[in-house]
Formats: sequence, C-alpha cells, structure tokens
Amino acid sequence: METRHLPTDFEQWWTAFRHQFKFYLHTSRFLALLLLVLIATGAVIGVTIWRGGGIGSGVAYVSGFLGLFGLFGILIGAFMGGDALAIDFGGGTGYFTLVLPVRRSVLLLGRYVAAFVASAVLIGVFYGGVVLGSLYHYHTPSTIVPGVPLVESLLLALLYACGILSVAFFFSSFFRSPSVSIVATVLILIFGLNVADAIVGSLGYTPYYSINYAENVLVSVLGAPRSPLSTSPTISVETGALIFLAYFVIFLAASLVFYHFKESKG
Repeated sequence: METRHLPTDFEQWWTAFRHQFKFYLHTSRFLALLLLVLIATGAVIGVTIWRGGGIGSGVAYVSGFLGLFGLFGILIGAFMGGDALAIDFGGGTGYFTLVLPVRRSVLLLGRYVAAFVASAVLIGVFYGGVVLGSLYHYHTPSTIVPGVPLVESLLLALLYACGILSVAFFFSSFFRSPSVSIVATVLILIFGLNVADAIVGSLGYTPYYSINYAENVLVSVLGAPRSPLSTSPTISVETGALIFLAYFVIFLAASLVFYHFKESKG
C-alpha cells in the first residue's frame, strides 16, 4: 500500500501563491487596476502631447509623472492585500481552509508573495508608461534620466509596495470583513496619515513615522532641481528605504501574529 506524505511547506506555499494569484484574476481586480494604471499613464502622455511636448527637462517631466505614483501605490496595495486574510474570517472559507494541516504562516506568506508579484507587474506598467512618455517627448534615453537613478526609483517603489502591502495585510488580519479591511487601508494611508503629517509638519517636526513622507524619495532620487514653490519634503534614499523596510517588517510581523491566533467562525 502506497504511503502518502503530507505536502511540504514549500508545496503548501506554492499552492497558496497560485490560488491567491488566480483569485485576483477571477475577481477582475488585477485587470481593473491594470486598466486604471493604463488610463492614468495614457492620460498624462496624451495631455503632454496635446500641450505640444514635455514640461521642462526630461528629469522634470519624469519627476512630475512619478509624483502621481503615491496614490496608485496605496490603491494597488489596498486592493491586492486588503482582503487576503480577512476572507478566511468573514465567511465560511476559513472554516474549511484553516482546519487543514497547513501552517497559517505558510498561507500568509504564499498570499503575500502573490500580492507582491501582482503589484510589481502593475508598478512595472506604470514605470513603463513613464519611460515611453519620456522617450516620445525627449527622443533618446540620455536626455531623460540617467538609467541608474530611474532603476533605483523603481526598486524603491517595489520596497514601498512591500510596506503598503504589509499595512493592508495587517488590517486584513485584524478585521473580519474583507471590504472593511480594504476601506480601512485606504482611509488610514490616504487621509489619516496625511492629516497627521500636516499637523506634525505645522509644528516644525519631520514625520519620519510616515510612509507617505518616505514616498517622496521615489522622486528625489532622480536628482531633479527643487522648485522654490515646492512643498514636498526632501528625503534621503537611505531614510526613505529604512521607513519602507520598517513598515514591511513591523506590519507583516503583526499580521503573522494576528492571523496565527485569530479564530475562524464558520
């Protein structure tokens, strides 16, 4: 008689990854976000074509384009990770999933990587639109942005996505309702943090606690000249990366703890 062995942690992780990625495609959220990114990047390129060209230098054009990324990054993270865990507690799904001989940490990490891969594709499309628009207006890569700073900005954007996803997973592990988790992620990151940052800034302090503050590094790394009228805070690459990393580690660890001990009700 053949003895069947339990799946290894890697096999369980791979299964969680595949099912989560298929879930994104089946619910059309990935395609909807992809369409949103394509429309937004297309609109920016179209407007500048209608105006007769890019604004200022290639670096200034790219910096202005990337200034739109923060909102998209939050929306992508919220919809990719906002219900990744809450779905196990908001209905009967978890009642059948979490009783299986699989560690919850393995499930969480499989879903997290699936969310990151989906987010990375969307971020790549956004940056691709930036490059295409710059090539159209400035014709050669050498007049856009030196390659290394733009790649560095992309890598920082991926680390930023990790931080946003960790926050989304935290709320997803905390709330039982998937929709509440998504809305909470959006409200806290877009409105809550911005209000807190404005208050802290008005008191003369730097909001080092804020991932929204750190998001400015995606533009500042390009080395664009700072406008005298600009209100965006300056930030070093090291500081921005450390804030992204802190959000990634702290909120993902909190997600693991909440998800591990939370009870599923069928």
